[in-house]
Amino acid sequence: AAVVVAFSLYHPPMRLMPAPAIFVEAGEKAFAADPQQAADPVIRLFYATNRLPVGPRENRLYAVLPGRDLLAGVSTVRIGEEGTTWDKIYAWSTGADDDRRPFLHLESMEEQAELHRDGPVSAEARAWFAEIDAALSRSAAKDVTVYVHGANTTVERAAGQAAQLHHFTGRNAVVVLFVWPTAENFLRYSRDMVTAFGAAPHLAELVELLAENTKAEHVNVFTYSAGATVGSDGLAIVGRDAAQPGAVPPRLGEIYHAAPDADFRTFVDDMKEYAGQVGRVTVSVNLNDSALRLSQLVNRASRAGRPDMDELSPESTEWLLGATDLYGLELLNVRPDNIPGLARSSHTFWYDDPWVSSDVLITLLFHLAPAERGLDAGEAPSGARYWTFTPDYPERLEKVLGALRRNGVSAAAPAE
Repeated sequence: AAVVVAFSLYHPPMRLMPAPAIFVEAGEKAFAADPQQAADPVIRLFYATNRLPVGPRENRLYAVLPGRDLLAGVSTVRIGEEGTTWDKIYAWSTGADDDRRPFLHLESMEEQAELHRDGPVSAEARAWFAEIDAALSRSAAKDVTVYVHGANTTVERAAGQAAQLHHFTGRNAVVVLFVWPTAENFLRYSRDMVTAFGAAPHLAELVELLAENTKAEHVNVFTYSAGATVGSDGLAIVGRDAAQPGAVPPRLGEIYHAAPDADFRTFVDDMKEYAGQVGRVTVSVNLNDSALRLSQLVNRASRAGRPDMDELSPESTEWLLGATDLYGLELLNVRPDNIPGLARSSHTFWYDDPWVSSDVLITLLFHLAPAERGLDAGEAPSGARYWTFTPDYPERLEKVLGALRRNGVSAAAPAE
């Protein structure tokens, strides 16, 4: 019992993930987009949260309890320990160093503004949005990506995960971390699922405010694990709001759900609400996912990351099977048998595996369809179409990068 309790409370910082295959292929050009900003062990990351704030505003802590307000600011995440050189970080980041991956340490959370959907935008909120626009102006990638973490996650681990999406684009993507309240204890997972639904309106508010107050071409939303419960419900709210007369279009681009821990039936119903507002919805799944197998037992229903089509009504099944053609829904079946070194029961494949993380970055940066990203098509017995990696993915990736180069696009610097 003592071991279980100790393990449930153990939350080490995130480690720098293995270098995505596309980043390794970029070689010395990996950080070419903004060398001055890249050569810094500290990553600046925008954030928004509905957690209860604690401490001085210039260096906030955020409790596991939900607050009433949506708060926004800038955090800093350091790669490695104090004194780690850029040469060492560069070697880790490009796959040239096989040493144990460094931790990503959350150094500060500087709260800058309260965000409100109704009423005038405050001067502090305008300043925060202006910082995002300034970051967009410096970046060749003109989208904002909102990252939504999973359950049982500390603020530090969530920031470490989001920071990777920024770092492994050569510091060339604008990322906003949405930090929702989790108990930071896997024994209280059920409580996290309750607070996930409570956080969904705040996420919807954030997405709509980014669309209304920044110059982002698209607002992408990337959810991981139980973050899909927050994201799915929140995006459904965005979809309903966008359908109202005179509503500002949310400009949703890529919606990417990695290993989604969300009730499958509700997930599909939510998708019906927002699918018409997005460029593409990608759902990446490992059907052997051990974490989602356990979640299914706890929740007594299949998860969107391990779906059971028999749970759907005939109407929902018909809609889902047609959504690929109508709404750009793409199912990515991550098969460990086809991917060297990927654990069969992996739940963390989006950042643990260089092939999958590479595909995530290509999707978010270049908005390419699965076939254009080097994936292979298949069809399940239910009639559902899916995409998957094949053992020759490295050769396919070389062709993808070659096509990008012929079009004048660098893997490290998306075209404007």
